[in-house]
Amino acid sequence: MNYSLACVSCGTSCDETQSTTVCPSCGGQLDVRYDVQDILRSLNIHALRTTPISATKYLRFLPIQDFRKIVSLHEGGTPLQHCTRLGKKLGLNRLFVKNEGANPTGVFKDRGSMVEVTKAVELGAKAIACASTGNMAGSVSAYAAMAGLPCYVVIPEGTPLGKMAQTVSYGARIIQIRGTYADCVPLCQRMAEERGFYLAGDYAFRLEGAKTCAYEIIEQLQWKAPDVVIVPIGCGTHMAGIWKGFQDFHALKLIDRLPRMIGVQPEIVPTVVEAWRQGKERYIKVDKPASVASAVSIGVPQDDIKALAAMRDSGGCGETAADDAILDAEQLLASSESLFVEPASAIPVATLQVLLQKKLIGADETIVCVATGTGLKDPKMAVSHLPDPPILEPTNEDINRYFSLKLYDIKAKRGQQEVLFKTVPTMAELKQALKKLFAVSFDEQVDAGIMASVQQFLQKGRSVSTSDLKNIVETFLSDLSGRAKILSVEDFSVTDTKHAEATSHIKVAFHGKAREADGIGDGTFDAIINAIEKITKSDQLGVRLTDYEVGIATPGSAAVVKVTMAMADSAGHTVTVSATSPDVIVASLEAYEKGYNLLYYRAGRNGG
Repeated sequence: MNYSLACVSCGTSCDETQSTTVCPSCGGQLDVRYDVQDILRSLNIHALRTTPISATKYLRFLPIQDFRKIVSLHEGGTPLQHCTRLGKKLGLNRLFVKNEGANPTGVFKDRGSMVEVTKAVELGAKAIACASTGNMAGSVSAYAAMAGLPCYVVIPEGTPLGKMAQTVSYGARIIQIRGTYADCVPLCQRMAEERGFYLAGDYAFRLEGAKTCAYEIIEQLQWKAPDVVIVPIGCGTHMAGIWKGFQDFHALKLIDRLPRMIGVQPEIVPTVVEAWRQGKERYIKVDKPASVASAVSIGVPQDDIKALAAMRDSGGCGETAADDAILDAEQLLASSESLFVEPASAIPVATLQVLLQKKLIGADETIVCVATGTGLKDPKMAVSHLPDPPILEPTNEDINRYFSLKLYDIKAKRGQQEVLFKTVPTMAELKQALKKLFAVSFDEQVDAGIMASVQQFLQKGRSVSTSDLKNIVETFLSDLSGRAKILSVEDFSVTDTKHAEATSHIKVAFHGKAREADGIGDGTFDAIINAIEKITKSDQLGVRLTDYEVGIATPGSAAVVKVTMAMADSAGHTVTVSATSPDVIVASLEAYEKGYNLLYYRAGRNGG
């Protein structure tokens, strides 16, 4: 195929042996330019219309010289789902979702990685490097592994685990940076240039792979263009690529009209959308991008010029959605259409009602929302607002309690964090808050336990917020047995210094009797547990900790901690328990107490 590279800023042309990324003259973004008639001469229209859909079906439209060197994982051919149930809820009659999470690594990036890594092979690369917020890292590393090339990825610290796990498994060498994606990009560019690596990323050849998404949408709509396509924007390459794909088929007269392109972003990272609103040619920088939609939390987008051109030239627009609305849309898409997507993919759905109200889309128009990646990329975010599910003992009693409390209905109201209680509430006030936040009513025993925890928070000089109450409820959902406590920690004192062993004094109720003991240990918790073990040794359970994790449940100077413990006894019974408190020792003791009691009853039930 005949093609050339041209700068979208200064118009300078260059050869791919000179640069595959940015303009050698001004540093602007490059674009691949084709001779449409050249494509038409080599195109078999009958084969195009009848061959099964896949990204490699469209090789004649891509800047690849040697088809024998194609690096493919059978990307593309992703479903275009007619979302009738969701459309009915939103008042849209022809709503579709293009599910790009069905690509090999679970994300739209695979289309571009196929092209980029193939070009790396064609150009004789010795290694590949890319900067990423996570999705591109997983995709590029998968294709690099298929090509047999070493892969180096530069990612911001805190990249979601699902994306990290993929990247590591494909054998990539990960470099984490204490900073944002904007910090990673120039570092990766210099690293690639100095070491002679092929630089993959949001550049011209990746955009060409993105075009294949538009080709498929046209085919799946019976060779017609939709009225509207809504695309999440991070760097803007995906939006620009899809628009270019529609333009290709329109120039070849395979469709008779073009869709409106709507770019959507998180409300707190509106780099391209805000530029569109202000009529600017370049992005509006966001210094600290930190949305729940991490995949598009990019403060310095590289392909902003092309994305803005797609929105303007198509007669489209830009829109944003708040983080809470994005997470709500993620749940709505899953519950309505069984499509589990990552937060960035849910932004198009999150904007639909606003777009409809503003008359930017019509109820009877054919609307395609592009879902860029699977929810398994960032599963933690999908459940971040929900209490952990109840943990039951394998008994009919616990199952019956689950149904009697209607815990299957438990939900969590999403919204701004707010202070619920600064003073001890009445039981009626507590019940009202629990019903409002979680949509269920507990029984007197659970209510009393939650009230005791609320009082403990307040006694520590801390108010109780919505997230605090969520964490407290989680603690009680992890033990629904309602059995009497064998061990109950009533109070403790502990002394510790930098150089000497810690000492403790503990007061407990054990088998209904008040007991006290002293302990010594390597640290405060060790000293307290050693004191408790002096009292509980008569049970001969042989309880020990097998894992112990302390996390911050709510951040800030008065942070609330969540302690999770795995515990076992000498008979091999195991439990995992958790507790929340402003005080790490209090949370640890509550978790230990809960674990001990569960192991005691488990040993008795199983004859241990």
